[in-house]
Amino acid sequence: MKKRDQAGKVYKAEGLVMGIYANDRKAEMTLQEAQKFVNAVLKRSFVQRNYPLNHEIIVLDGRGRRSACATFRHGKYAICLPKSMRNKYVLLHEIAHHLTWGKGHKAEFTSCLLDLVRNVLGKGQAEALQAGFHFTGVKVKGKNGDVKARLPKSRVQWLQETKERFKKIETGEIKVYRGLDELVGR
Repeated sequence: MKKRDQAGKVYKAEGLVMGIYANDRKAEMTLQEAQKFVNAVLKRSFVQRNYPLNHEIIVLDGRGRRSACATFRHGKYAICLPKSMRNKYVLLHEIAHHLTWGKGHKAEFTSCLLDLVRNVLGKGQAEALQAGFHFTGVKVKGKNGDVKARLPKSRVQWLQETKERFKKIETGEIKVYRGLDELVGR
């Protein structure tokens, strides 16, 4: 596997499912709200128990960037966050990079990201992301090493639930994000 293959698969999986399942994809979070969210995630007992990090993560403005990134600035862990990327999912993605520093988008990172999404955003969004990982061939950490992500349920059950969700989106019963109705002419 080439070095960037897993990263491309992760981004493809995120693009497939998080735009539909993540209800917080609006880009209206301020830097202060983003910092509060990051601090709250790091204080969760689940995160402290499973992914201990003895440093704070600061959120910085990402002007001039097209995407968010986990980095070091002035000797501190930091997340550079452009306005268009200010949502909870992107923050969890970047937090996962800090919690698994040096692993890139490998299996340790994707397992951590799934854990964070499940613990913070909920089971439904984690299952959607896990299914996206399955369909794009993303590897996660298994008991015996790196394994391909599996569907959270049987393939038939998952497809049925996904079809039902799309029907609810089409009828307007579930709002995916503000502006979708105008975009599709409802």
